[in-house]
Amino acid sequence: MFPRQSARWAPASVSRFFQPALPIRRSFTSTRTALNSSQSSAYKDGLSAYRTFLGPFAKVFLGAVFTYQVIYWTWLKLEMDESKLEKNEEVAVLEKQAREITPKK
Repeated sequence: MFPRQSARWAPASVSRFFQPALPIRRSFTSTRTALNSSQSSAYKDGLSAYRTFLGPFAKVFLGAVFTYQVIYWTWLKLEMDESKLEKNEEVAVLEKQAREITPKK
């Protein structure tokens, strides 16, 4: 049907699609003994000591973040209410002054 073209004659986007991103590294053994070993390594032993504290640490950390956010939003709401009250008082004073200055009909 169509003559087969080599990858070097293909457009850049097509040749990039068919070439692997990283070279494949193959070992000469048929089994993966390092990954599937039942022996414990120093890394796994050290990591297992911290896994017992991971759940409680996450719970305390998330609780602290939640508490901080609640306090922050509450403080922000109080600040906004206070500034709104001050502005409303200032507007009331200015309206009163404007009524005194303008002549009545």
